[in-house]
Formats: sequence, C-alpha cells, structure tokens
Amino acid sequence: MAQEKKKKTPKFNFVIDPDNCMSCAACEVECRFGAVYIDENVNYAISLEKCNRCGRCYRACPVDAISKNPNPDYQEAS
Repeated sequence: MAQEKKKKTPKFNFVIDPDNCMSCAACEVECRFGAVYIDENVNYAISLEKCNRCGRCYRACPVDAISKNPNPDYQEAS
C-alpha cells in the first residue's frame, strides 16, 4: 500500500496589499512558479497553492506592497 504524501503547512504566506500595489508586475515577472496572478477584482494576488515562499516577489516589490504574514493554520511539530 502506497503512503499518501502529506502536504506540509507553510509557516507564513506572502500577501499583496492592493491599496499599496502600483501594478508594476515586478512580482509577477520575478515569480518562477506562476503564483502571482491578477484576481477577479483586477488586482495582483498570490496563489497560496503555487507559492513556494521563496521571497523573490517580496524582495522585487518597489513599494513594499507584499507582506509576509504568519499562517494561522501552521503548528510547530512537537
């Protein structure tokens, strides 16, 4: 019987603040995983499923519109 791979819960998530974002696309260009996209409100957003938390988008943003937020679902391994 094959064991199912348990998806690891990330410690944090990157989130784009649409009020601070100037839509320059630097984050989208920098993302190697296709995680940055334009949402239904025509704002840039980050797919939590595709994001690997490398921080490239975070460092690329010239106006600090991307924040690193703790994941409420994360629990330390005991």
